Amino acid sequence: MRLTTGIFTKILVASLAVGIVVATLVLVTMPKRYRSEAFFNAAPANPFTAHVVDALQRNVFFSKESLVSLILERKLYPSERSRMPMDAVVEEMRRNIHVYSSIVSSGEKGRRCGGPDTPPDQTCDVIRFVIEFEYSDPKIAQEVNEKLAWLFFGGPPDFALVAPEPNGGATFRWFDGPTLPLKPVDSNLARSSAIGLSSGLLIALALTVLAKLHRAPTTFANN
Repeated sequence: MRLTTGIFTKILVASLAVGIVVATLVLVTMPKRYRSEAFFNAAPANPFTAHVVDALQRNVFFSKESLVSLILERKLYPSERSRMPMDAVVEEMRRNIHVYSSIVSSGEKGRRCGGPDTPPDQTCDVIRFVIEFEYSDPKIAQEVNEKLAWLFFGGPPDFALVAPEPNGGATFRWFDGPTLPLKPVDSNLARSSAIGLSSGLLIALALTVLAKLHRAPTTFANN
């Protein structure tokens, strides 16, 4: 069989069609993830509050022991616990905890936000940060996110956590949340498309090689 341009085009189109089917299956079967968000303010925005938020981003406030207790209490990751050691399950949970922050203006001035040494007319900026937790069940995602806030505050986060004066009189407050996610996190369409496209190209390459191998003996015989 001679591998003409028309035959190669048909192989490529058919292979890409198979790739699209593969991408669709990956997208459909990919487990759904729900993300709960809890918002907080840290005031004033100074080196101390920035250090605390940075430590929160690095999971310093979520020790291995506390996460193990939370995993067992809420019966999280049952499939992972059946086939993985607990240390690996804890690392999986850590990968589902995200903290993001930004500096915003509080709209307040003076000592109310910045402490006794803040000039009365000075605008007080705050660090607004969000704790996110992703899980396969939206209600559990919300409840676990609230527990994470407890771990950070050392108690119910419905009151202000105030640091002592040497640290600038910093205050951490619950701003909003944790939210109950109503829709799953957007599926990774780019990843699924890349898998499908790669699969299609690999299939096209394999069929092309097979076609050339099939042609070689025929050419030798004619000679």
